[in-house]
Amino acid sequence: MGWLRSRLEDVRRLKRRAGGDAFSLTMEDGSRKSFSRDDFFENFYRNSERLRALYRGDKVPPPHPFGKALGEATSLPPELERIKQDQERLDAQIG
Repeated sequence: MGWLRSRLEDVRRLKRRAGGDAFSLTMEDGSRKSFSRDDFFENFYRNSERLRALYRGDKVPPPHPFGKALGEATSLPPELERIKQDQERLDAQIG
């Protein structure tokens, strides 16, 4: 559970940096997508659902829009860069 606490601290740090619950990601094409703290948690829950479906042999749901956007984002702060790496590792495992 230590990694979850670490990620929650990353969200708190991002919230302080952004001045609220919302933050935006810059995409490879230069556009920006905005997300909230709730999107972060929904992405976590969706990833849990995806892993359960994989384990049961069911159809794996698609990633949450936040998880998908992380893969397309550029120049992330260190907190989000670690989350992006975790998301990419999970997506590679799910295949």
